[in-house]
Amino acid sequence: MRKYFPLLKTVTIFESIDEDQLDNMLGCLGAKTQTYSRNDIIFLADSRITSVGIILSGSAQIVKEDVTGNRTIMSKLSEGDMFGEAFACANVDRIPVTVLTTTGCEILFIQFSRIVTTCSSSCGFHTALIKNMLQLIAQKNILLNNRMDILAKRTTREKLMAYFSMQIKKCGRNKFKIPFSRDELADFLCVNRSALSRELCNMRDENLLTFNKNEFEIHRWALID
Repeated sequence: MRKYFPLLKTVTIFESIDEDQLDNMLGCLGAKTQTYSRNDIIFLADSRITSVGIILSGSAQIVKEDVTGNRTIMSKLSEGDMFGEAFACANVDRIPVTVLTTTGCEILFIQFSRIVTTCSSSCGFHTALIKNMLQLIAQKNILLNNRMDILAKRTTREKLMAYFSMQIKKCGRNKFKIPFSRDELADFLCVNRSALSRELCNMRDENLLTFNKNEFEIHRWALID
């Protein structure tokens, strides 16, 4: 586990926690690791969860399917990302999403109740841990609102440019790499795959952007607020 301490220090929930405290902290929290293969299910829709997960290695997706089988990618998870905290906090009987791996993964699981409840030893780090968890949930709410802004756009081009603008603000430059394939991007934006590819080609032909696989450069005159 110690090899992952530098990574865990980048996770919001462990912010301001000294690395030499992590050993005792993880023991107090009852943290456990589990290894998964590609396309394994971590959390299944309609199940109840009480733990939060942190990606130690590999990647995963949070997906939602409707009754007809149409899939929407809610989020892409990579190393250092936490998931499941909102549903564990809400104590819902059935979660509406599935979390599945896209590569081989190692996941750290922590019981949510142990994060937000001070233990019998009254460990000093619990106050910081609860504060960090509240901050993390607030950040996730902001990201969800940003995604809702994207999905509210009427056309495929408007959704693409809203998403690209968000990526530019995130990385601070107009050349970036996205974490999605074409199919995954279509699922994330809730648009038709063929329509997405066609619109990207149209935007490239209009000299609004250039791209190579999942690497994009948005020309500055194409940027929107």
